[in-house]
Amino acid sequence: MFETVALPANLQPQSTLVNLPAEIKHQIFKACLTFDDVISDPTVRGGTQRRPVQSFNVAILQTCQRLYHEIDRRPLFSQNTFRFTSVETARSFLKTLDDRYRESVHDIEIDICKVDSSLARDWLRYLAWGNGPWDSTSCSLHMDAPNLKTLRLNFESWPRVSMFRTELWILLRQMMATVRRLERIMVVGASKGQAMARRDPWSPAHFVGATDVDFDDLVPCMWKCVEAPANDKIIRWGRKDGRLSLEVVSKNHLLRHVDRAWHSPSVRSQGEGCWPENGSCLWSDYEKKDLKVMAMSMKD
Repeated sequence: MFETVALPANLQPQSTLVNLPAEIKHQIFKACLTFDDVISDPTVRGGTQRRPVQSFNVAILQTCQRLYHEIDRRPLFSQNTFRFTSVETARSFLKTLDDRYRESVHDIEIDICKVDSSLARDWLRYLAWGNGPWDSTSCSLHMDAPNLKTLRLNFESWPRVSMFRTELWILLRQMMATVRRLERIMVVGASKGQAMARRDPWSPAHFVGATDVDFDDLVPCMWKCVEAPANDKIIRWGRKDGRLSLEVVSKNHLLRHVDRAWHSPSVRSQGEGCWPENGSCLWSDYEKKDLKVMAMSMKD
């Protein structure tokens, strides 16, 4: 992904930055390679329809030869979220990376904004996690990103996708059917207005715009994707600016990487009105259809 630069002949300190203690320098470099926004449809070389990796603050690598060789580039891949809108862009990017960088990719988002029947089949093949022919030919996400910890399925564009709502619901469920060994899985939908706010945060209405589906089992599908004991997994949701995110996450990952302030869910009896904008619950709470969960801080 990066051009080869020869080691400098003179390694004497060239600035205050390069003369800092190694630990401090690495923290600075890590901050320079970590972004608040997702990296959308990146490519190793050339342009993209959105923002390529080269447009981010990796200019520090070109500051001097010494920094080029000192900077650990793995945080660029481990600390950021990579969003893909097609299997082609995902594979072309991930397969071009060196193994050490592919193994550092921890967070991927799949955006279905361009999906149709053909692209839907591509995504299902790519998300086969181990028992089909695509896995044996290495054409699967878990082979291209072997240390993936977080998978986000972005169905926020469902109102504009040219597929039947029931087809989208089947697609969403099937995309998770064989995914395993994650620490966090998130589904993102569009949820605007008071009517939507009154619906359960796991209602299909938020993610495909329909409620007349055969199997209303989104949380159970997500639950199987996260590898952790049942009592160590949390269901969380957050609604903001017409966008609803629902996730299942292991407690360990939640406290270490998402929300260090989270300590426990709390519940109240269900009444009239809207669900809290942010909340979390245990599996036992989810199974109790007469409960709503009070909001806990959801910072991600």
